[in-house]
Amino acid sequence: MKTVIIDIETVLDEEAAERCSYVPMDEFAPFPLHRIVCASALSVTTSASGQHLYALESFSRGGMSERGIIMSLEAAVDDASVVVSFNGCRFDLPVLLTRAMVHEAHVPRLIDLQNRSRVGKHVDLFDNLKRDAAPVSLAQLCAPFGIPVKQEPTASVAELVAQEDWAALKRYCQTDVVGCWLASLFWGKVQEPGFARARWREFSIWAAQNASEYPSLAAFVNVPEPPRHAYPARGLDDFNF
Repeated sequence: MKTVIIDIETVLDEEAAERCSYVPMDEFAPFPLHRIVCASALSVTTSASGQHLYALESFSRGGMSERGIIMSLEAAVDDASVVVSFNGCRFDLPVLLTRAMVHEAHVPRLIDLQNRSRVGKHVDLFDNLKRDAAPVSLAQLCAPFGIPVKQEPTASVAELVAQEDWAALKRYCQTDVVGCWLASLFWGKVQEPGFARARWREFSIWAAQNASEYPSLAAFVNVPEPPRHAYPARGLDDFNF
């Protein structure tokens, strides 16, 4: 069983925006008007013996073309049993497929993830949860559990690209994929109390071992404990019936 969590970072495609007379305001631009500047993929593989193996990959315009980023993500999900995203159905995949068409790149695996008839192949955490509640951001979804997402950058993605600070952009994208995975464990295992935190503790060991190679992982080493009861436990004698 191999689960791959994906995320992309984008900036406005100014040439495309000019062609359709789109004037950027405060709102997030429609998906066809984005170009990809970074992507990350976290792979979580469960072996036959029940062990979990982790791998984290990031691709940015600091080291490859946009087409290269798309093809790298295509390869990352190639043998995945399930792919997890946050708002992937409405943003990440439409952008990836749009840019793949622009570059005339063949991406059958990414196309397959957009196929809604393949139930369980692509789990969009945002899409799943908003069926029963109002839409929320990834940061809001992670906040109750102390999952450290959206800690960086202090600058916007566009500013980091202008500064060519690809390291900061990768860290930002990496925390999103790890945070999305952890959030999916908490929200997807409601009937198994303690499951998600136990998996996070296990992951924290790997994160500590690889924090020098992936500085973004340092944020996930310390696992917050569940809150203690604010009041001392009381026996039946403390209640008046």
